[in-house]
Amino acid sequence: MRKIENNINKVYAIKFFAMFLVLMPVIIPFFSSLGLNMEKVFILLSVFSVSCFIFEVPSGYISDLFGRKNSLILSSMLRGIGFSLFVFALDFEVLVIAEIILGAAVSLQSGTDTSLIYDTLIATNSKKAQVKILGKSIFYLTVGEGIASLLSSILMLLSFNVKDLVFVSAIMSWIPVFIAMTLVEPERQKMGTKHSENFKLIFKKLFKESTLLKFILLNMVFYFSATHLGVWIFQKYWQALHIPLVYFGFLWGISNFSAALFSKRAHKFEKEWGSPAVLATIGLLPIASFFGIGLVDHFVGIIFCLMFQMCRGLGQVLLKDALNKRVSSDFRATANSIGQMGTRIFFVIISPLFGYLIDKYGLSQASNIMGGFYIFVFFIIMVPILKQRKNFATIG
Repeated sequence: MRKIENNINKVYAIKFFAMFLVLMPVIIPFFSSLGLNMEKVFILLSVFSVSCFIFEVPSGYISDLFGRKNSLILSSMLRGIGFSLFVFALDFEVLVIAEIILGAAVSLQSGTDTSLIYDTLIATNSKKAQVKILGKSIFYLTVGEGIASLLSSILMLLSFNVKDLVFVSAIMSWIPVFIAMTLVEPERQKMGTKHSENFKLIFKKLFKESTLLKFILLNMVFYFSATHLGVWIFQKYWQALHIPLVYFGFLWGISNFSAALFSKRAHKFEKEWGSPAVLATIGLLPIASFFGIGLVDHFVGIIFCLMFQMCRGLGQVLLKDALNKRVSSDFRATANSIGQMGTRIFFVIISPLFGYLIDKYGLSQASNIMGGFYIFVFFIIMVPILKQRKNFATIG
């Protein structure tokens, strides 16, 4: 039993090292050094999202049928291969191949690690609050990214260049493979092998039986996408503010520590404020962030970058917890993957357009347009779930 309980700490470690990437604070300058403009950068990110989309549901289904441990081992190996290809990238084509592999890796992990947490808690009859454990898993992920970001700036102060950081990231990306190999698969209910019947059941459970569940998924899609878009304009915004590149790691680290803090305390915010207030906050933060970046052209604008991370911390915990509490173990990974797939589809649609708007009209005007769009999203997607707030899970 103790070995199974250790799964949760191992998931924390996998998440920590999976995002311990010293390259991330300077990845836009890295892409720029290879001759990519912002439109091409967002096209590259769209390739990643298309790859996630293609592999997302099959990977979750594979995890449900063949086990969480095997999926996480394969995911970790693909992640190591993908980031290792960055070391040899000299042109756009190699980056495309790397992003396709990384998309498959992220897809295999995205629903599986969360599902393993909930399966482990159920198998061990744990009395721990599921939302609190999920919050800690997001906490370790963002802390890993934050510490790596600080290290990125320290290494640059020690005269490491961007290419050196690519190499360090490639090495660190292999650590989760060895952690995943030590996981113990918990006993759980499994689906049968009649695939068509399985997918009919999953579709019925997610989209027909519960309006609330449907809107939980839609909010995951739109607000997870908002934080993805926000994160990818941070470095462009910092460049526009004339912040020296050496400080990007510190800023990236601070932003991720903000996400970590809000993810770890998400369950407390929900308990103290109530789920409607927290949900409304998740919906309003991207609006304030996009407009803030669009209107503020001095150092104070970094506050609006932090708002994106606050949204990320709260949303990744509370919306995922709301979903996982309402689905059973036999298709939990698939349900998580469907939510992630929707996010990838929307990101594929919106990110190249956003990149085009940035290149044509500038970051300020493009951000204002996106802020206006998320006002529309708030009323169409968030307001309906607020109206059903009595049905939304709260922590007792």
